[in-house]
Amino acid sequence: MRRLVLATIVLLAAALLVTACGSSVPKGAIAKVGDATVTKAQFDALVKQEKTYIAGQGGTFPKVGSYDYNQYAAQLVAYLVQTEVIGQASTGMGVKVTSKDVTSYVAQQEKASGGATALNSQLKAYGMTRADLKEQVRIGLVDNAVYAKVIKGVKTSTDAEALAYYQKNKSKYVTPETRNVRHVLVKTKAEALTVRALLVTGASWQTVAKQYSTDSGSKNKGGLYANVKKGAMVAAFDKAAFSLKLNEISQPVKTQYGWHVIQVIKITKSSMTSFAKAKATIKSTLLKTQQNKVWASWYKLAVKDAKVKYADGYDPVKLAATKSASPSPSSSATDTSTASSTASSAASPSPSQTP
Repeated sequence: MRRLVLATIVLLAAALLVTACGSSVPKGAIAKVGDATVTKAQFDALVKQEKTYIAGQGGTFPKVGSYDYNQYAAQLVAYLVQTEVIGQASTGMGVKVTSKDVTSYVAQQEKASGGATALNSQLKAYGMTRADLKEQVRIGLVDNAVYAKVIKGVKTSTDAEALAYYQKNKSKYVTPETRNVRHVLVKTKAEALTVRALLVTGASWQTVAKQYSTDSGSKNKGGLYANVKKGAMVAAFDKAAFSLKLNEISQPVKTQYGWHVIQVIKITKSSMTSFAKAKATIKSTLLKTQQNKVWASWYKLAVKDAKVKYADGYDPVKLAATKSASPSPSSSATDTSTASSTASSAASPSPSQTP
């Protein structure tokens, strides 16, 4: 139920925020969004949730002012500002999320979690209450509704546009050749020659690999590595495996791991997905790309209209760019990837997840 939103917020919100800092932000606030504020209390509440979660996982909280802390803080501030920007915009767009909508979604979340007791246990681990969950679900539902309105007019690409994309990106639709390869790994060339002699005269790969091979990952499987792609193995092994004919047993091959005797037992040739089969996926990809562009443009304007301003030390762009200790947003704050994402996951793909 966590960490589904804020990883992308820095890419969207922080990258698009037109910011200003200074004394125009009221005392006790970390940002001013239009006539409203994002308070330090909101920031600290989400930080507290994250502290609870990390402590429960036995993790170590990043030191205030450290690079990791600054990245977390940047994401958290961007999340809180984004929530306010979208919330304000939703009013003018006629978006309404009722308590019934929230209750219904929480009920779904409860069922998916295995019941009320299980959900309460999860919330406790995140340092959240039911009230926190409901508020986060409300935010997520508002975000989704606004996003749906913003991208409503985006049209699906034509067949010609999809074909142009396919022709430009043909390499994406190629499935490379793979081989099922088995080998026996030993320490010396003399041992490898002995192993090869046994295999050439019909000894079982299962028996020989189990008895001789030093490769613990394959010795109990007859030395098998399935669906190996070119370049996946060390160079000398790879060269031999992709030079052998089907069922041919190699001469000893030396790598940094020792000496190998190799056999290819299956070759699946390279293939290409036809445009006809790829068309639906391509159209979906192009549609999503265009929706993302429309959303990003809309959000940038919404931020500009909101005249977002930050208190000193809270500008997410500056925080994200800071690599060493600096004036910290809060002496008690820490990891801000937070349980704010707990219910964002409950509210399905939000605008912050989509771009």
